[in-house]
Amino acid sequence: MSEQALLETPGRLVDVGFGVSAVTTAELAAAFPSHQVVGLEQDASRVAAAAHEAPHLGLRAGGLEVLDGEALVVRVANVARGLSKEDAEALHGDVVPRLVEGGVCLEGSTDVDGHVSAFWVLRRRGAALVREALVLHTDGERGFSPWLFRDVLPRDLRRDVRPGTPTHALLSDWATAWEASRSASPRESFRASVIALAERRADVDSRFVAHGFCAWRP
Repeated sequence: MSEQALLETPGRLVDVGFGVSAVTTAELAAAFPSHQVVGLEQDASRVAAAAHEAPHLGLRAGGLEVLDGEALVVRVANVARGLSKEDAEALHGDVVPRLVEGGVCLEGSTDVDGHVSAFWVLRRRGAALVREALVLHTDGERGFSPWLFRDVLPRDLRRDVRPGTPTHALLSDWATAWEASRSASPRESFRASVIALAERRADVDSRFVAHGFCAWRP
């Protein structure tokens, strides 16, 4: 997935729920120095501590309700993990008015250290968010198996990994490709298995596999 066209013009990027520290917000700011980056966190003590460590970052206490204006990208990581499916859908609805038309919400989860992650790419189209792809990423630090992603799937897919479902079919097909192409290198096993999977499934995008990304358009 590439958002080069969306990010050509400087605008706002929002990191919702940066957690114990503002590492992800700092990474966004470093990657996009021409954009305004805002980090949000409900815990005011965490905001104060992070602001002390990185006073140059734009950090605010609260959620989406404290934003004024619209953003090009809203990243929501590990926020919906503990919500009900209905509350996760309500969260998506809250994001819509905070995005420019055509803007993107990245909503999903990671493991504790950020080595494995799965995010929906949700695009604002009018008054709704449209699912464009599920992006799966790993840096190989935890080794690799397609089933690693089962524990970090977005909230609405977490209980959808059972025989007969599209998510289970994807991971099963991927595991078959991985078993046939795995090597001692987790990153190489990821790369080879994604390429093999994309050859047999038209809904899998391997264009960014060299960077540790696989996109699924269910």
